Amino acid sequence: MQIPRIHIEKSDLITLFRIYRKTIAYCLIAIVAYSIVDKAANNFATKPVVVASKDIAAGTYLTSLDLKETRIPISAISKNVLTKEQLIGRMLASNIAENEQLTNSRVLATNQVISNQRVVGVRVIDSEVASILKPGALIDVVRISNSNGLYGSVIARDVSVVAIASKKSSFGSSAGSVVMVSTNNDTAVTLAINSGEKLTVLLH
Repeated sequence: MQIPRIHIEKSDLITLFRIYRKTIAYCLIAIVAYSIVDKAANNFATKPVVVASKDIAAGTYLTSLDLKETRIPISAISKNVLTKEQLIGRMLASNIAENEQLTNSRVLATNQVISNQRVVGVRVIDSEVASILKPGALIDVVRISNSNGLYGSVIARDVSVVAIASKKSSFGSSAGSVVMVSTNNDTAVTLAINSGEKLTVLLH
């Protein structure tokens, strides 16, 4: 059985448009109105999100007292926000203000509280190297040489970057950028003792 071919002239389309133009216009208006209403609804609709209950400094291990739940507009919710269960016990990677949302980028990867963990500042002589570091990165700290001219070596391995100082100095022993790192107590002491030496880092 052969299906009959339907031939539609341009004039036929024009005629159909004239007949149904009001209907088409109403449909377009309805689509636009729905888009506006839907967007407005998303802007005003709220959802509970975990935020900081107070100003908290970098290096702090989060507890339930540091967190609270509040409702904010859905359109203002950051990507990768975490729940209380995901946040408690994790170390804050950078300073955070009260009511600020907590995402993966604001806390270190581990959620295990280490009792002897300490945060110490490491002055990296090469500010360009320090500028590419991110909170949560693992690095090794290398002493280039000490004040007696002895050849340097790795003085700390697998330390976690907590924060990068916003200012850098280029004068004398203060040259470079300060990188705040988290490590065990013994390694932190070693880094503190060597804070006046020329240091750089190895990235993992």
